[in-house]
Amino acid sequence: MKTIEKYSCLLLLFLILFYGITKNEKQTTLQKLLAYDDINHWNIIEGVHSNVYYQKEKEYAKLIQRQADTYYMMIVKDFKWNKTQKIDFVLFETKETFSSSLLYEEEIPMGVYYNGVIAILSPNLWEEKKEDWQIKEEFLEKGPVVHEMIHFVVDDKTKGKCEQFLSEGIALYYEQKYTNFLWDIKENEKRINITKKQLKENFNQLDSSLAYWKSYEWVKKFVECYGEDVLQEALKQKGEKHY
Repeated sequence: MKTIEKYSCLLLLFLILFYGITKNEKQTTLQKLLAYDDINHWNIIEGVHSNVYYQKEKEYAKLIQRQADTYYMMIVKDFKWNKTQKIDFVLFETKETFSSSLLYEEEIPMGVYYNGVIAILSPNLWEEKKEDWQIKEEFLEKGPVVHEMIHFVVDDKTKGKCEQFLSEGIALYYEQKYTNFLWDIKENEKRINITKKQLKENFNQLDSSLAYWKSYEWVKKFVECYGEDVLQEALKQKGEKHY
């Protein structure tokens, strides 16, 4: 193994870093999200490992519930996560309710993990290839559900102490492992050098596509060097630190 690769992996070993989400905090977040649209009644689909809140788009809610329950045990096994709590999803059917509920002023994503709850934007509103999301396989493979579930578990396991770039890299790595889907960038962009310090301190100021890809590369390189068990142990130790 090349010295530089070993050094890069060692650096990443020490990068595993914020606030744990208690049950009460999670419940408060869910209540706040649902309260933003108090005109329309919220329905719920209860799965074995998930709850999906929706208003009219029951079929999409069912897809989210089935996908969440399908991948839940895979994530639990890999992350050695011993919680039995259900993951709450809120399906927003308009961009207005999504942005106002989450106070989102930037470009609206397909999904986002927020303080113990996962918000999903209706596939009818996704900007690219709208027609594809009517196909179950497309939604299961390329939708945001698995990605955001991984953020949920990483945040819980580390008690909120995982840096943003590292959490994104981990989510992309395991998303590819589970669904074989990898969000990609141009080859010439992959050759651009982004340091660990830049990712750690300026993640949101970097070009988003490049920042996400380089974060994925960091995690992939780490796993190649040390394996997933060491990564998971590092996350666990991060959550056990008190400071």
